[in-house]
Amino acid sequence: MRKYLSVILFFCLAKWWHQTADPTSLRWLLSPTDVAVSAATGSTSSWHPALGYYHPSLSMAIDASCSGFNFLLIAFLLLSYLLLRRFERWRVLPLALIAAYPLTIIANSSRILTILLTGAGPSLVSAGVWHEAQGAFIYLFTLVVTSLSLYYYLPRLGGKFSSLA
Repeated sequence: MRKYLSVILFFCLAKWWHQTADPTSLRWLLSPTDVAVSAATGSTSSWHPALGYYHPSLSMAIDASCSGFNFLLIAFLLLSYLLLRRFERWRVLPLALIAAYPLTIIANSSRILTILLTGAGPSLVSAGVWHEAQGAFIYLFTLVVTSLSLYYYLPRLGGKFSSLA
């Protein structure tokens, strides 16, 4: 039970820190996302400390709200739960955090690229609502696929990761 409480405590402390985080504090999440978006679109960006990465050709900024930090925390919660259920050891918690990072970059880059590809969305829905709906769908899809994959593969790993058990 203490392992799960420590995960929740980490989550709460990270959320508290995130309330005051600016783009510079979140650059460790924004930069790889910007690299992926730039590579996929061929757009170049410039860094602005108060704004984040601005893409003039796309008329878009990847700012603190686009960092994916909340997704990182949710992915960490999911991975922690699944790994603790399987291995029941504290040492899986750093693994959960490390695994949540690339998952966040992939999901966040996919979210931004999907929004760029689909544009403003249906005329009956405001651009802001469409933006939020697409983001929620991409994030939920990523979490469900990750969860189902781990739920399927973790029991099949057997003794391959016996040092974690």
